[in-house]
Amino acid sequence: MDRKRIASYLIKKSKYTEEQKRLLNAVDKAREDLDIARQYFDIVNDPRLVDYAIYMEEAAKAKYMYLLNEAKKAGLKFQGDTIIKEVSAS
Repeated sequence: MDRKRIASYLIKKSKYTEEQKRLLNAVDKAREDLDIARQYFDIVNDPRLVDYAIYMEEAAKAKYMYLLNEAKKAGLKFQGDTIIKEVSAS
């Protein structure tokens, strides 16, 4: 089973609110986008595209960090490799 399917299963079976589920899915998508940006940076050869790859990675990183902070404010915690658990009983 891949990570995305496991995360989706955990989210569906959890007692999270709809807003928390939306936030968890957004964090997972942002992490994927960051991974894709980093892979793109690793494969680009054209010097003109290196700047674009750096920009893409920085933008993806900023979005990911923003969503992690929002998840923290919502009482959610990420542990390990996207294993999700509740910090407080909301």
